[in-house]
Amino acid sequence: MQYDSIVIGAGISGMLAAIGRAEAGEQVLVLAKGHAATHWATGCIDLLDVGDGDPLAGVAALIAAQADHPYAIAGYAAIEPSLNRLREICDQGGYPLVGSPQRNLLLPTAAGALRPTCLVPVTMVAGDARQLPRTGSGEAPLLVVGFRELRDFFPPMIAANLQIQGFNAEGIYLTLPPLEGAADFTSTGFARLFEQPAFRAEVGTHLRRLVRDGGHQRIAMPAILGIQHAAQVVAELQAIAGAQIFEIPTPPPSVAGMRIYHILEQRLRTAGGRIQLGAYVQRGEAHGTRLEAVYSEAAAREQRHRANRFVLATGGIGGGGMRAIDANHLIETALRLPLRAPASRADWFFPDFLAQPGHPIFRSGVAVDTQLRPLDAKNQVVYTNVAVVGAAIAGCDHIREGAYEGVAVATGWVAGAR
Repeated sequence: MQYDSIVIGAGISGMLAAIGRAEAGEQVLVLAKGHAATHWATGCIDLLDVGDGDPLAGVAALIAAQADHPYAIAGYAAIEPSLNRLREICDQGGYPLVGSPQRNLLLPTAAGALRPTCLVPVTMVAGDARQLPRTGSGEAPLLVVGFRELRDFFPPMIAANLQIQGFNAEGIYLTLPPLEGAADFTSTGFARLFEQPAFRAEVGTHLRRLVRDGGHQRIAMPAILGIQHAAQVVAELQAIAGAQIFEIPTPPPSVAGMRIYHILEQRLRTAGGRIQLGAYVQRGEAHGTRLEAVYSEAAAREQRHRANRFVLATGGIGGGGMRAIDANHLIETALRLPLRAPASRADWFFPDFLAQPGHPIFRSGVAVDTQLRPLDAKNQVVYTNVAVVGAAIAGCDHIREGAYEGVAVATGWVAGAR
């Protein structure tokens, strides 16, 4: 079958591009070797790490200082519309994103630190540090709760680290309600348990007793409060407990990120798009400066996929979109596009592990023009019908800059709108 557009990668950038083109009436196929960064990130949308300041103003300054930054290529005018597009999709999916690009929120992490972010799920917004009780304020302490059966979430440690930062907090473990049959004590397993009315009623009753005895007005829980109906689960728990409840993102796998992925996937399917997971794209077939087809790995042979246009959304070095093939060389894994990267391994990293500028390898990627088309070393367009989005684009250390999702949203939206 000949598609209008094929998107390689199923992260936020790829899914937004696919949705945009499918809703414009195109026949769209998403090919991905597996789930993307949604499943290991926080489920929040980081625009730029400027503390609790104005990330949109920070983006404007970044664009002025760095003309090859992905934000500059997408264009300042794309930032707010792209965020609004994602918000509209999540709103319609029953999982609103809350916040403003003019001021970051500060949310507790599973280590008890605070991290800035721009848009957060409605299930997390009550955790903004500006609303949390301070030591000596006379307010009842924030209650951080979890389950001993859930690994990598330790309420006493979280509370202790918040106390060091001047917050009034205490942490306890809840007793797990009786369960029928074998239980899956992973974050996703707990999320499925919270989809069960009887289970969350038991937990809510336990929370109500704690609120009654301790006067707590705000409760923090791990981000495991349901998968498909998280907003409803949190609202029900709040009603039973009589206190505000918010989620703290957990280490991977990220239930909060899975929720966003499922909403994007459903939106794509509703628009008539297709998605094929387990399709590892390994090479392309070109005629001059046009890409004609891509080949994915199959059980006994390669599978050929043809399209008029393509979007590369495979991520950067952390997501498998690039890899080292020997001691000194990186390759882009799907189409073998030229990379802007340090010439030798000695230049990939600075000697200081925590070097303030970040390591050069994490700024590696595919150079693109103003239409997101890939460029070679002479700044000539490699393929006229390919757009590169998200962390696959060179010129940005996405995680260090606190811009991972912001770049994905902006470039994915632009690719889907053109």
